[in-house]
Amino acid sequence: MSKRGKYRTAFYWMGISGLIFILFFLSIFYFQKTITQGYKQIVIPRNITEKQLDNYVRDSLGLYVPGGFSFWASKLGYKPSPSKFVVDNGINFISLLSKLRKHRGQTVNLVIIPGSNTGKLISTVTSKLLISKEEFEIFINDESQLSIFDVNKYTWPSLFLPNTYNIAMKSGISELFERMQIEKNKFWDSIRISKLQSQSISQIETYTIASIVTKESNKSAEYENIAGVYINRYRRGMKLQADPTLVFIRGKGGRVYKKDMLLESPFNTYIHKGLPPGPICIPNINSIDAVLNYSGHQYLYFCAKDDLSGYHNFAKTYNEHLVNARKFQRKLDKLQKKIGTQ
Repeated sequence: MSKRGKYRTAFYWMGISGLIFILFFLSIFYFQKTITQGYKQIVIPRNITEKQLDNYVRDSLGLYVPGGFSFWASKLGYKPSPSKFVVDNGINFISLLSKLRKHRGQTVNLVIIPGSNTGKLISTVTSKLLISKEEFEIFINDESQLSIFDVNKYTWPSLFLPNTYNIAMKSGISELFERMQIEKNKFWDSIRISKLQSQSISQIETYTIASIVTKESNKSAEYENIAGVYINRYRRGMKLQADPTLVFIRGKGGRVYKKDMLLESPFNTYIHKGLPPGPICIPNINSIDAVLNYSGHQYLYFCAKDDLSGYHNFAKTYNEHLVNARKFQRKLDKLQKKIGTQ
């Protein structure tokens, strides 16, 4: 074979090889798509290794990449980074890598809703961040960890104030608590600290009373009066007898019965004097400020008004309270009787 013929043959096989490589590249990185049906949430957890990422892409998404997904992704400048996002049905390597790169350094808006109990709060956090429910519950029962933030297994919710927080997806449970402590310190500015000192109560006590106020009424105009009732009873050494604490113990809403008043729990304010050991929910800001702004009154009791407006009648004596309570009960009895005849 002539020298020219050898060159032609070499170029021919080089062309064939190049074509095969292009087809291989297209089949692996472009034509091959994930096996997901409909929309699928992609979750890249914290501290994931390249091997774990390769297995996830292969086993969960159905993308087989020779040499591993991480190897080729790293050649294109991507290293595993915590993220959570949704993809459409059937995306290819290039599209998946593009989304992963886009979500590097991802942040999310964590919305802390007032009135949330601890279960709802934990669910809110774990649905947004890469923190498991188990991880969260282990942390809030670890006194050595909680002591860093000057809280315990009852008072840790006081670190969480209702607001919307933009938080890095890579944040772990410790980083979350550190962020909440920073936000808490911002909230307790010099003005609120001054009011706190005037009331001669602690931040935890304020937060706990405010949590009860939040659950007692959705009428912010009454918050200071309600807060004042509990502050007065607390200062006089009376049992708070706050129905929301019984609902908290019971774990479900609805009418409170006498049997509920016998439930054994440190949160039962019908049995134990003083404040509960911690808040029963995330209070709203207005209820916190109502505690701080309480200017003084003589009320020790309150009862829902018989006009069913959601507002309350306040009383200084137990006899006055009984009159208000009977009016409300008669209204309920009348209403129930009317419903029963329909």
